[in-house]
Amino acid sequence: MPTGHDRHRQRQQNRALAELTASKTELVSALLHELRTPLAAALAVIGLLPEETGDPALDDVLPILSRNLRRIDDVVGEIATISGIENGTIQLDQVPFDLPELLKEVAAGGSLAAPESGSFTGDRERLGQAFRRLLAAVRALGGDGAIEVAVVDGHWQVAFRLPPEQPTDRLFTGGGGQGNAMALMLARAVVGRHGGHVAVETSRGTPYLCATLPR
Repeated sequence: MPTGHDRHRQRQQNRALAELTASKTELVSALLHELRTPLAAALAVIGLLPEETGDPALDDVLPILSRNLRRIDDVVGEIATISGIENGTIQLDQVPFDLPELLKEVAAGGSLAAPESGSFTGDRERLGQAFRRLLAAVRALGGDGAIEVAVVDGHWQVAFRLPPEQPTDRLFTGGGGQGNAMALMLARAVVGRHGGHVAVETSRGTPYLCATLPR
């Protein structure tokens, strides 16, 4: 049984965590506001320019500039979505659905080891999006795309098999796989709102990126 000192320390830790979360939410909101205004202005200017200016140097550079600006705009939008999911301003559905059936759709004919059926209550669309992004990121890192679904200690565990040689401390910050860091952020936000977590785990010497959900 926890002592009074333990309970006090736990309250302090929870208070610090709440303050950190609030600070992070405020920081993300401020950054998004500061990014969106100049980005919208730059995109508006790009939209007014002709496809061909007659200057070969400009005609080579402008499409690259446009693509990069739109990529930044997509990332800003995704960060806003992830932040909204984390802080609860974006509501998630709570509807029963068949989790293994969803994973069959995510695998799209790829390697999947899963029970025939199993009910889960949550946001099917958001979870499907998170799982698809994780699968794409793992494949970009050199994984074979194999997914294993099982019930472990009363929880659903969705495991994406990673390449054995991939350094797990640089999974989503190395050079492989565009957008993989965003995939992890999205998955952590969506799975976290469902009461679960995302982590790297090893089974019989094989590393997996695992999303664990309450059953």
